Amino acid sequence: MVSYADFSEKSLVFCRWLAIIAGIAAPISTAVTSVACAAMLVAWLASGEAICSLKISAGQPAGKMILVFYSWLLIGAFYADTSWPDKIDTLLSWKKLAYTFILFGLFYQAHWQRLFVKSYLTIMAIAALVAGLLWLADITIKPDNGPGIFMTSYVSQSMAFVAATICGIFLLKEPLSTKYKGFVGLAIALFVFNIFFVSEARSGYIAFPFAVVFAAGCAYGYKKLPQIFLMIAGIIFLALLASPTLQQRLEKGMAEKANYQTSEEMTSIGLRVVYAQNSIELIKKNPIWGYGTSSFKSTYSPYVAKKYSDWRGNSATDPHNQYLFVWLENGLLGLILFFAYIVAAIRQGVAHQPYGAIAASVLVAVCVSSLFSSHFKTFPEGHLLAFFVGILLVHRNPDTSFQKCT
Repeated sequence: MVSYADFSEKSLVFCRWLAIIAGIAAPISTAVTSVACAAMLVAWLASGEAICSLKISAGQPAGKMILVFYSWLLIGAFYADTSWPDKIDTLLSWKKLAYTFILFGLFYQAHWQRLFVKSYLTIMAIAALVAGLLWLADITIKPDNGPGIFMTSYVSQSMAFVAATICGIFLLKEPLSTKYKGFVGLAIALFVFNIFFVSEARSGYIAFPFAVVFAAGCAYGYKKLPQIFLMIAGIIFLALLASPTLQQRLEKGMAEKANYQTSEEMTSIGLRVVYAQNSIELIKKNPIWGYGTSSFKSTYSPYVAKKYSDWRGNSATDPHNQYLFVWLENGLLGLILFFAYIVAAIRQGVAHQPYGAIAASVLVAVCVSSLFSSHFKTFPEGHLLAFFVGILLVHRNPDTSFQKCT
């Protein structure tokens, strides 16, 4: 007969495996991620250790800031002039941070973190090889994306490979065999090729240098920053010379930025400029408190409808900028609390080498890309971030007073 202690331990092991599966699947399949997340929560609750793990999460600096930020989101829901279904929908859109908080109390052992990093790198290396071959063969899997893109979107695929590059940088620092180091080096080359040649994601182009400089600085020391900057500059320079995809996307972006006021059609860069301009105008009218959680659509849409008669007056639910979204809905205080969580997570990650530093580097990547999309909450990249930070950020202190679950 299986004892309760054995059942609890097996449930937590199953829960951790499901979290690893969800983290790897996050950029690849929304359906798989959703099922894995649901099953993970069931296993977590069935273990009987939910309270214990939540206490561990609440004891973390980043965990404390998640609780404070969530509390402010909830307060903001009460003064938003929207229906409660809309308020609940917006609160649920921040569930990625809730996953992060839960995972803090489950992944504090280095062997589980190592397993996640190596599993993620291995799967992404295979994915990068497949994507590269599809691109070379000019095979399109998804109608709305170019050749070589088979994940949820070209942005998800690009950010997945940025995260994989970060994993590779830290793995190269470990005492590996020459054969394994060669594999990691080749994998990194495949990731870089995919980011700049296969994918059309400008988010990846921008996030890559910031994330890699931060990761390499953590791994090899900031005294080597000049060499790191030179290496990254060389990679980007070669990509600019050799990648038609990168050249076309940058040229298209600059043209869209220059012509957004006269363009008869909505463009990717044009809508972001319009969203930013009007969001800032609305923020200036109520900068401290904002309009409340779930208020973006009900505040922004009538404002632009009166102002424009073309596509710029279309309704919108998100400004494609995470920071403007938080500031407009939750005010300056909400934005400060949001930044406080980011700073707390990065500081905690840098103090925990190598796995916490990987989490901090992925967080830096998403912070940069979130200038152009709401990657913390709205898009699949939010799940990728949630599992990287949740799984890798916390480590067990040598102090025996560190509480642990089975």
